[in-house]
Amino acid sequence: MKGRQILAAAVLIAVTAGCGRDNDSGEAPAELVSFDERLEVRRLWSTRVGGSGERLRLGLSPATDGARIFAASHGGDVAAFDLENGRRSWSSQTNLPLSAGPAYGAGVVALGTTDGDLIALEADTGSELWRQAVGAEVLAPPAIGAEVVALRTVDGRLRGYSSLDGRELWTVVQTVPALTMRGNTAPYVAGSSVVAGFDNGRLGAYQLSSGDVLWEFAVAAPSGRTELDRLVDISAGLQVAGNDVFAVGYHGRAIGVALENGVVLWQQELSSYAGLGVDVSSVYVTDEFSELVALERDSGTPRWRQDALRLRDVTAPAAFGNTIVVGDFEGFLHWVDPGDGSFLARERAASNRITSAPLVVGRNMIVQSEDGTVAAYTVELE
Repeated sequence: MKGRQILAAAVLIAVTAGCGRDNDSGEAPAELVSFDERLEVRRLWSTRVGGSGERLRLGLSPATDGARIFAASHGGDVAAFDLENGRRSWSSQTNLPLSAGPAYGAGVVALGTTDGDLIALEADTGSELWRQAVGAEVLAPPAIGAEVVALRTVDGRLRGYSSLDGRELWTVVQTVPALTMRGNTAPYVAGSSVVAGFDNGRLGAYQLSSGDVLWEFAVAAPSGRTELDRLVDISAGLQVAGNDVFAVGYHGRAIGVALENGVVLWQQELSSYAGLGVDVSSVYVTDEFSELVALERDSGTPRWRQDALRLRDVTAPAAFGNTIVVGDFEGFLHWVDPGDGSFLARERAASNRITSAPLVVGRNMIVQSEDGTVAAYTVELE
């Protein structure tokens, strides 16, 4: 990364990732309000992986094969845990500064590093299969499908690697603005294609086997007098649900797109760097102020807004049964009613920030915090 971009990234960490502290206007994060809990939440287990990655804004988040949970720490630790009881199946020390992942697919667990490496482990044992230098820091979990590992790096590239031996298969290159957000959007494998968002506000779908462009367009165009005003980074907001792609960018729009051909189904002015979640009827966005916004999935029409978590550095929402769940900078989890945005339950999973949207696996939900806590919860679902 050029020196100018390194400085810009540092500025953006202070300016936009500083929720959980007073912002430039002097406004403090919202204090948690009391409410009558209407949902019984039960912690199934809690454990730790490695040490703390506090304030580094890494792309470390749990992954699953449906029976096990894979998690990693910045210190190089990777571990597999039983989904139901948290019992450790294996652990591996990579001796690498891990910064993104893990991802699971085809019997492989893949992770990226701050030094620009991609490493693959055998999912059943944790033994190293291969490692590959990719040339740039990795801040988004890889995605794996059809023996291809898709990887976004901070230099504006989406790359495809063989999951068998780590050979680079193809590269898609996008321009990188002078000022970008800290973090990248994780690519999403959907059948024979991979969907990715970029720092320049573009969204695209590419052939997974070759990287050939299927469709591509700008979600938002830069505008404004300053580099900060012109930020249109799609830094975390991408989901594929059924035949549709949903994305949101900073200083941009929330958008629904047909996966097959890239036709825009709807768009709504909205700014986010945390991301979004989707259920059968709605799209839920954590906006730039950590307020939760619900949009109609079919039309993008706003349904409700919940501002009680304002500036609490809230994660992207996750749909969990008949609820929506987010984490915050103090390690709290908040269960929200998808119908009206009211609070259903609250639990504290850890003493540090929840790093990413909760991972939902059947009737269980898994979260990871910056201090290395990995915890599983369940609720009585209607």
